[in-house]
Amino acid sequence: MWLYRFTLLLLTPTILLKIRRFQKKYSHYRPKEALGFWPSVSADLWVHCASVGEVLAVRPLIVQLREKHPTCRFLITTMTPTGAEQVEKSFPFAEHRYLPMDWRFSVKRALKRLTCKHLLIIETELWPNLLFQAKQQGLRVDIVNARLSERSFLRYQQFSHVSRPLFKLPDSFLAHAKSDAERFEALGAKKVLTTGSIKFDLSVSPDVLQDNWREQLGSRFVWIAASTHQGEDEIALNAHKALLQKESDALLLLVPRHPERFDTVYALAKQYFEKVGLRSQDSPDQWSNFDVVIGDSMGEMMHYYQASDLAFVGGSLIKRGGHNPIEPALLGKVILVGPYTFNFLDITEQLIQIKGAIRCLDEIALEDALISFASNPSLCYRVGRAAQRFAEKNQGAVTRVLSEIDFR
Repeated sequence: MWLYRFTLLLLTPTILLKIRRFQKKYSHYRPKEALGFWPSVSADLWVHCASVGEVLAVRPLIVQLREKHPTCRFLITTMTPTGAEQVEKSFPFAEHRYLPMDWRFSVKRALKRLTCKHLLIIETELWPNLLFQAKQQGLRVDIVNARLSERSFLRYQQFSHVSRPLFKLPDSFLAHAKSDAERFEALGAKKVLTTGSIKFDLSVSPDVLQDNWREQLGSRFVWIAASTHQGEDEIALNAHKALLQKESDALLLLVPRHPERFDTVYALAKQYFEKVGLRSQDSPDQWSNFDVVIGDSMGEMMHYYQASDLAFVGGSLIKRGGHNPIEPALLGKVILVGPYTFNFLDITEQLIQIKGAIRCLDEIALEDALISFASNPSLCYRVGRAAQRFAEKNQGAVTRVLSEIDFR
């Protein structure tokens, strides 16, 4: 632990700068909580979600928990202000706190203000001081939807003298897939079960279907470049230029992964196209005026997917490892991914195998796939329907998780 704590000490100026940036940008951000100064809170279940994606992912689990335990008191923590906004929107009945930064004194200070016996961590937010202090305080800790890429696994193996004690701390890892479970076991985890991804159990909100952005866009071909990172936006914009030569009324919805990049990506898109809109300024019934619309909003990804005929899932054309392909699959959309999908490797490979997704190894392959699908609506329907059947077939992880976490 001394090496981790020393590294954390070196990173202190960067962490404090990030807290300051959040405070300046988001009026509702509470920096004292990130330093461990929590108001007292009592809960039956503490659920930690890093940010927006995890908050949305845990929704079906919390819904079913409330049905079984109507009086359950929830504490939900996030790292980010956008995650906090999503908690307020999705779970108005829950208490929210910002997770303290993983300095030992901050975590200890926060946990002294907490009365709770059970912590669920969504995905793999393994903060050493948090886990150590939680176990010292007698909390049961379960890692839900646990996933670990081969790349991360190899990193942990390099520092096994630090990582093995860390992986022994949680009471259980409820793994996303069998390959993840095997990696956790190899790193010394005590109890590992493969329960599947709770993200498959995400139901499409009635608001998404009622708002029906797709209907407002007419018959034009619409595609989304979702959760893009730096280096992918240019590729998407170039691919859209090529597509417009064949389909002159095609529309690209370009949705960057991180909100701090919204302005930068908008400026970049303006270099490629004259007609560029912003979700924050232009409603879907106005999008017929644009070649590209920048999705500068949070918590609306299912709306963007619903509005599209085809979804490119970002983080996969660069070595980021790709993002979750389940959401577009649930909506029956054609899914395109790049060569780097190690974050969701099993799911992506299965989607490709059942012809519900296409892997594009480079920009040229992405352009070719776009042009092919744009000119063939029946092919779009077949591939999208295959993805949807796959997603529906894999539902049920929430039930398996609830049977294992022994919630009282």
